[in-house]
Amino acid sequence: MIIKNKCGYELLEYISCSEEEIENYDNVTGAGIVFKVNNNYLVGFNNWRKQWEIPAGRIESGERARETALRELLEETHQQVDDIEFKGLFKKRRPNGEIVYMAIFSCEKDSIAPFIKNDNDEFDTIKLWDLNENIGYVDEVDLKIIQILQSK
Repeated sequence: MIIKNKCGYELLEYISCSEEEIENYDNVTGAGIVFKVNNNYLVGFNNWRKQWEIPAGRIESGERARETALRELLEETHQQVDDIEFKGLFKKRRPNGEIVYMAIFSCEKDSIAPFIKNDNDEFDTIKLWDLNENIGYVDEVDLKIIQILQSK
């Protein structure tokens, strides 16, 4: 185990593979994106879990991981991008013991679009974070994903 968050999710392993190899893994259930702007990372405050996290979510039926990452980025942060890069899979253990995989993509931009909260938004707000400023509780798994990708 690399790290465990307050909800009991454990980050077990980073798997460097191609996007085409995703289909070789059973239970790829989610996708997310590490969005970088001038050495800062886009995070959102999840008002349901009361924590800062990267944009990510469940892969819906018939959806590819890339589509999920782009959809979640737009839904959660109101950011729209066309060019993202697949970075690999992260193997996780849910609190119930189930092993799942999360596809992670990345992108780098010069700026972000304004965030205007809608009533049904999962995130209350977004911010560009330097990984050092004390912003409150940041999901440990998400932070570790960012740190692992920084070293790649």
